[in-house]
Amino acid sequence: MKKILLALSISVLFGIFFVDAQTKSVPSFSVKGIVMDSLTNEPVPYATLTIMSTQAPQKAIKTIACEMDGKFETALPAAGGYLLSIQFVGSSAQKGFTVSDAQKKVDLGKVYMKETQQNLGEVTITAQKPLVKVEIDKITYSLEDDPESKVSNTLDMLRKVPMVTVDGEDKIQLKGSSNYKIYMNGKPSNLLSNNPSEVLKSMPASSVKNIEVITDPGAKYDAEGIGGIINIITSKNGMQGFTGTVRADAGTLGSMGAGTYISAKIGKLGLTGNFNYNRQNGPWNPSILYQENYLAGGQKINQEGRSKYKGPFQYGYLEGSYEIDTLNLISLGINRFYGKIKAYGEYDVRTSVLDSLISHYQRNTLSEQTFGSTDVSLDYQHSTKKKDELLTFSYRYSNSPNDNENRRDIVGLLEMTDSRQRDLNEAYTDEHTGQVDYTTPTWKNQTLEAGVKYIYRLNNSETTRQIDSLGTWIHYPSTSDLFKHEQHIYSGYLGYAFKFSKFGVKAGMRAEGTSLDVKYKLAPDMNFDKSYFDVVPNATLSYMLNMAQQLRLGYNLRIQRPGIWYLNPYVNTTNPTNISYGNSNLDTEKSHNINLNYSLFNPKFSINASTNYSFVNNSIERYTFMDDSRPGVLQSTYGNIGKNRRIGLFLYGNWNPIPLFRLYLNAGIDYTKIKSKALNLSNDGFSSQLYAGTQFNLPKDFRINLNGGYFTPRVLLQGENSAFYFTSISANKDLLKKKLTLSLSFQSPFWKNMKNESTTLSDNFYSKSTNFRSMREIRFSVSYRFGSLKEQIKKVRRSISNDDVKGGGGQGAETTTTPGS
Repeated sequence: MKKILLALSISVLFGIFFVDAQTKSVPSFSVKGIVMDSLTNEPVPYATLTIMSTQAPQKAIKTIACEMDGKFETALPAAGGYLLSIQFVGSSAQKGFTVSDAQKKVDLGKVYMKETQQNLGEVTITAQKPLVKVEIDKITYSLEDDPESKVSNTLDMLRKVPMVTVDGEDKIQLKGSSNYKIYMNGKPSNLLSNNPSEVLKSMPASSVKNIEVITDPGAKYDAEGIGGIINIITSKNGMQGFTGTVRADAGTLGSMGAGTYISAKIGKLGLTGNFNYNRQNGPWNPSILYQENYLAGGQKINQEGRSKYKGPFQYGYLEGSYEIDTLNLISLGINRFYGKIKAYGEYDVRTSVLDSLISHYQRNTLSEQTFGSTDVSLDYQHSTKKKDELLTFSYRYSNSPNDNENRRDIVGLLEMTDSRQRDLNEAYTDEHTGQVDYTTPTWKNQTLEAGVKYIYRLNNSETTRQIDSLGTWIHYPSTSDLFKHEQHIYSGYLGYAFKFSKFGVKAGMRAEGTSLDVKYKLAPDMNFDKSYFDVVPNATLSYMLNMAQQLRLGYNLRIQRPGIWYLNPYVNTTNPTNISYGNSNLDTEKSHNINLNYSLFNPKFSINASTNYSFVNNSIERYTFMDDSRPGVLQSTYGNIGKNRRIGLFLYGNWNPIPLFRLYLNAGIDYTKIKSKALNLSNDGFSSQLYAGTQFNLPKDFRINLNGGYFTPRVLLQGENSAFYFTSISANKDLLKKKLTLSLSFQSPFWKNMKNESTTLSDNFYSKSTNFRSMREIRFSVSYRFGSLKEQIKKVRRSISNDDVKGGGGQGAETTTTPGS
């Protein structure tokens, strides 16, 4: 912790010294004034000012924004005549002035702006773009304007996004909660639901344009599953002509990758393609497990060993859009992600009772997990001559495999015979979705939206266990299972949005019906079916304090269905003393969410503060227990056993006093109370997170970033985990007119490894797991951009968004791996 605070302090002090050195130089020539509205006679905040020489008015010398009170003051390069052009949302003004050796400082006084319909001429913008933008229901973080994205993966950059937390185990939370969904380009993808951390680690941040945090989802979003949405928008805007990028990267911890994307516009046809390949080969890391089982006469298990993982990840998409005419557009997209992780383990296991050793064996494991998603979507959009009136028909098919093969070899050293076991689990999800959306403006600043939707979803799981007998694998049908889970979901929504004066309102209602059918081929007496119907309201109210400040209050009720990772009854016995499995009898959970948000954004200083209260009365929780049926064996599964209450405060700040320097902060604290009457357990407490850093944009296209973070343990129903912390330094250099970018980063230079401890306890057992994680790493990346563009590709504005499944993306600390992992 001391090293982290030292690193952050050095970054802040260096930044302040740098800014102070810049601001101490007094300009020889300058101009100042105050921008006023001619109708209201009030100052105009953050109007854009462009200064040009009267000798070359077609070229901007400087572009700045005035302060919130309309005042501005800026240095000028030399004596001479100048032209000041001011623009702001439908208003403009121009004024000429001259500075000389006799009058080095000019005060223009009040400059009045008048309403205008003229188009602005092209100017060169020299001010640094803001990284964060706030709208009525979302916050957008611009990765393409963050130079650190050149050398980082998307998961690393997600730590910078307001209200998002990524902890030491790469588990993601939104506003301190696991009740959220991750989209890509406005559409859900099962690959992000099932394995978001691994997917985002394999995705270079340079291929992402923006990350949106939708804090108050409207009625058009599925009622199930989300207290918020993280929407990842890839860099795929194309124009007439073509453009593309190729990249490669490598790290000292065994990671390497390459990728390319290309976008082209040929007449009415627009094409966008992307492919990325990454391979991980992590080093061996030590781990220790201590377990004391009170039901087994005080049995103690000590396990010491090491583990590692490796495997490839491939991600790509191909999207085509064709403009039939000015009012009709058709789009076809194919997304494909494939990953295969191999995890190796070598452990020495000793079991004792009353300090007497009763067994000793060597356990070697190999787990192979295949996962991914193939999505095919087809959208047809019809617009009318009425502006912003749209009718969209959409279809999507998605297939998500989730296969596992776990091998376990035991070499007996004392009171144990050698054995070999292999478990094969073939699991997948198939999904068909049809949807119709309609949106139209009604009166001025008012919009109506409505739609209907149908989803058919099939979850399948088949497990086979094999035992090695004299070199032959023997199949045991009694330990196999065939599980099928079908869902039919039908829904309709109606929403309305309007603005009047400084107020904005979005409200809606969604109705959803669900019928499900669960079947066990080998145990038909366990079959069951269920149907239910829900009406889900939502509302968001915003108020513009002024052009730069906004207050927003929102409420939504969401429900969340368990995904295949929660339902799968496959029992993973890779570690015979610590097994886990899913629960096919899980019910949906309902979450009530209230959000209050304040934002202040201007070119130099930005802040976003949000407080959130949520409660769930039947949350899905992972729990661990031991009973007489398997004494000495810890069993982990899931149940609708939790009652959660959470209140949190989150703060994002960005200070950009000059274009060359930026200081940012992303922090949060929340209080959580969890209770379970079924387990007679409860827990409560505070958790917090802090991420801060500096960014220097130096001359000759050279950039440096210094940052670090500290995350306290989260509050869990059962047990606790240790804290997580990190620091990083990165440098970027652009060459060849910014077409070639070289990037170098140093991750966590102050420590080689990190210790992570996790404890679980009850009246029957105590368990403590200690794992070490390699941290210190050097990464290098190179990318090259080619081609040129002239016209933007037109894309469908509405498409299918299935956000109803509680999968890996929303499971939180306990559920980011498959049952039994």
